[in-house]
Amino acid sequence: MKNFIQSSIIVSLIFSALFSQVDSSASNKSSDRSVSPMIQIRYDNFANENFTPSSAIGMILKIDEDRYTGFDVNTSTNETRILMGWKWSMLGISVKEVTLPDDSIENVNMYSFGVKYGILDNMNAIIEYVLSGDTNTDDFLRLTVGVQF
Repeated sequence: MKNFIQSSIIVSLIFSALFSQVDSSASNKSSDRSVSPMIQIRYDNFANENFTPSSAIGMILKIDEDRYTGFDVNTSTNETRILMGWKWSMLGISVKEVTLPDDSIENVNMYSFGVKYGILDNMNAIIEYVLSGDTNTDDFLRLTVGVQF
């Protein structure tokens, strides 16, 4: 009985090795991946003298060659955003923590739309108009330089 079990295991290993497929089309290039991390440097309100730089990290999911979705988080301003894009256009829905004049913190809905332009292979520039859903926060322009991996 022991020999039968050993020979069954050996035969099944040989058949599985013979019929297994090697995927030689696997790629490590970032252009071929469907999920890519990204880092960004943002300049909120860059049209005025008091613009402030910040950084953001996130993930982009490619749906097809033209469309993508994803999210990013800006830790210095506590802004979390969901992204949607098609070719060069970009839409965003976000929530941001805003400190009010009485030192209370309020969550503000923000909506952004803009354009994305590729500078180098994995580097892009984004210009967005950000609409605030709150009377205490002004609308502003955002300039972003980002890198996808």
